[in-house]
Amino acid sequence: MNLFDLSGKVAVVTGGTHGLGMAMAEGLASAGAELAITSTTPSKLDEALEYYRSKGYSATGYLFDVTDEREAAQKVALMLATHGKIDILVNNAGIIKRVPALEMDVADFRKVIDVDLTGPFIMSQLVGKHMIKRHSGKIINICSMMSELGRDNVVAYASAKGGLKM
Repeated sequence: MNLFDLSGKVAVVTGGTHGLGMAMAEGLASAGAELAITSTTPSKLDEALEYYRSKGYSATGYLFDVTDEREAAQKVALMLATHGKIDILVNNAGIIKRVPALEMDVADFRKVIDVDLTGPFIMSQLVGKHMIKRHSGKIINICSMMSELGRDNVVAYASAKGGLKM
């Protein structure tokens, strides 16, 4: 008995090329979803697509930075033209810089906030408009225990994930 059927659904997973993003994308695909995965690294994107396709999953890759509003808008438009719709958005792309708070450069702090908090905002806004028009869709934001418990060497990451959780 199939209790989790996503046949006919299109799932976008940002950062779906490795780690948790890849595991979540594979779970969605194994339930029948067509994948659209994103990455900023061409080689990782190619390797992930090869892996998904070797498993028999339908997967398309999109190379772009979720913090670049213009590029994200272009790629989301391309996803919609290619797939016809987006049913699920998993905001997974993220970075962490393990540096004590008193030693962290402001530029590094801003980069983590941009990728881990602003990127999901941009993607949710772009995809959310489409979902609202269709009266259908799910947006899943990937947080962390650090959204509840901060530590001095992951201050930017904990701040971003705390903001995303809220």
